[in-house]
Amino acid sequence: MFALDIDPAQEVSMTFQKRGRGFAGMSFLINPAIEIPAIAFPNIVTFSESSTTLNMLQTHIDSDTIIFDYTTTEGKQSVFKFPLTGFNEKYLEQFI
Repeated sequence: MFALDIDPAQEVSMTFQKRGRGFAGMSFLINPAIEIPAIAFPNIVTFSESSTTLNMLQTHIDSDTIIFDYTTTEGKQSVFKFPLTGFNEKYLEQFI
């Protein structure tokens, strides 16, 4: 993922942005049993509180950055910005 100092007891929030404005996001816990923290989602995510769905592939296409907010193992808040510049060109074209 992006850092190995994530406190698995604290939620990680993930926000998809386009031109600096968030338009989709979620919070989740990293499974502490996994040796290397990673996240994997099905292509269509359904939010249990509202039964709203989110197409993760389309969200990646529509975004230019993913912001991860998390708590480190030392208890400090940290932010990691993952740029999606070139996602369409580098990833999606492999399947066309």
